[in-house]
Amino acid sequence: MPKIVDHDQRRQEVLAATWRVIARVGLDATTIRRIADEAGHSVGVLTHYFKDKEDILISAHLLAFARARARIVEATEGRSSLDALRLAMLEALPLDEERLLEAHVDVSFLGHSVGNAHLREIRSTSNARSRVLWGGFVAQAQDSGEVCRDADASLIVDEIKALIESLSIQAIIDPERMTPEHQVALVSRFLARISSS
Repeated sequence: MPKIVDHDQRRQEVLAATWRVIARVGLDATTIRRIADEAGHSVGVLTHYFKDKEDILISAHLLAFARARARIVEATEGRSSLDALRLAMLEALPLDEERLLEAHVDVSFLGHSVGNAHLREIRSTSNARSRVLWGGFVAQAQDSGEVCRDADASLIVDEIKALIESLSIQAIIDPERMTPEHQVALVSRFLARISSS
């Protein structure tokens, strides 16, 4: 009797292996062979699910964004205004091993997209979606009066994105200085600055 394969699970395994390889050797040294070895599958299995290395990298990037978004939605359920924004920002930061791995994928993807118009377009679309998410949290905090209603919401979203991306990069490059505790403290300082109280 032929073995039944869960294709979604197999794709998830390959993407999880991709993340581990990127974190260990960097994006340039990540190859289909290394990913296959890490996942415990043949190269043929990978090519059944993904067109090429770029397809795997795009899928890994999109999965990282989807996981972060799902965590943010779950963490902020039933929360409102500034509290929800704070929880959302903390979920987006590399405060544990899983999120640090996501940061490695995202930062590697970002660096690789500099010379690749297709990857830049993918990243730009992800950015636009995340701006909508952050914009919703900012609007809610402004509606509640916890963030000044006259403040430019678009600029606040820019600051949130800049802070998260910068802290993620620094947590990878200088983890002893950019500890989870330090990241949380910087988020608290930012939120205190934009708070209307």
